[in-house]
Amino acid sequence: MMSLGVFCVVVGTCMAAGSLRSRRYRAILEVMGGSLFLAGLGFAGATFALAS
Repeated sequence: MMSLGVFCVVVGTCMAAGSLRSRRYRAILEVMGGSLFLAGLGFAGATFALAS
């Protein structure tokens, strides 16, 4: 689950950064990127909670 969390954080960050280049899809990319970022933090946090 940790690898999935890191993947979601990286992809979410890249999508949010990519929204700066595309004015047409800015709102969609920001929402999807932010959601993936938060999901990645949740997956990574769940891994730490399960490990301890």
